Amino acid sequence: MQKIQSVTYFTRSRAHSQVLPTLSTQETKELVLAKDRLLAKGLDLTKDRLLALPQEESEEYTGLRELVLRENVSLDAYLKYRECDPDLSVLIYLDNGTIKAYELPTFPHSRASATIKVSMGAWNHADLAPGPSASAANNLGAAYPTMIIEVGHSQSLLDLHRKVALYFSPRTTIQIVLLVKIFKPKRNNTITLIVAKYVRTSQTPLIPEQVISFGTATPHQSTINYITNTMGVPQNRFIGFGRRDPVTGNNYPACNMANIGLYIMNIPANELFDGDSTVRPFTQAINQGFNLDLYEIQEAIRNEFNI
Repeated sequence: MQKIQSVTYFTRSRAHSQVLPTLSTQETKELVLAKDRLLAKGLDLTKDRLLALPQEESEEYTGLRELVLRENVSLDAYLKYRECDPDLSVLIYLDNGTIKAYELPTFPHSRASATIKVSMGAWNHADLAPGPSASAANNLGAAYPTMIIEVGHSQSLLDLHRKVALYFSPRTTIQIVLLVKIFKPKRNNTITLIVAKYVRTSQTPLIPEQVISFGTATPHQSTINYITNTMGVPQNRFIGFGRRDPVTGNNYPACNMANIGLYIMNIPANELFDGDSTVRPFTQAINQGFNLDLYEIQEAIRNEFNI
């Protein structure tokens, strides 16, 4: 299990040698200058802006929230920059040559990530330890994960959803993406929480296999429209609090205690342990995959917000 940031990585994959890229002298100089500028002003301003975003939500905003820091940056230059400064206060990534700031870790954000990480570790700590890489993810040859868990607090649902295409690009071996969106608590101390599970082996990998509303507030109509119309999630795959069963027409029960079947999200073992022969043959427990109880995540988030 790798270090938890905004994105948590679980990986078990096979070794493969790779020729690592190098930086030109000019790119190195430009990178150093860019780093100085970012650290001096840009990151501080970006941090303040990202911190303010969740407080500025009008209803449930579904537009873009990411902030552009620098354009026309090569992948090699970006990786070198991250290796020199891996612990930035603002979380960034490279999107088609553009460095973007996308998240500022907050206590609810970090607590949600940690809760998932601890739960998965309790289920199978030994087999979720990092393994060697099938294809390098960075200049040090670190493994691509088989699963990514990304929690969005500053990020909008649109920010989270559009990054799945990057995670599932042909260059990676990522098999599962789990997204958790934390919305701003409402005045009545309720909160909307959404989780979406994407699987590369699905016939439609860029459409979630499952979306669950597991908070204590009904999702706003703009959020529902975005999930069903823009993300393309069928009605029967978008379930949970504030939703109706399309077959019976009944409201789904509230997520108000542990071990409610509707709020147990299964993480499939075949994809989670993709390519790792040391785990096979699976035991019965491993073969069933990991069952994530969403109430535990909801409770952790509510505790951080004191609601």
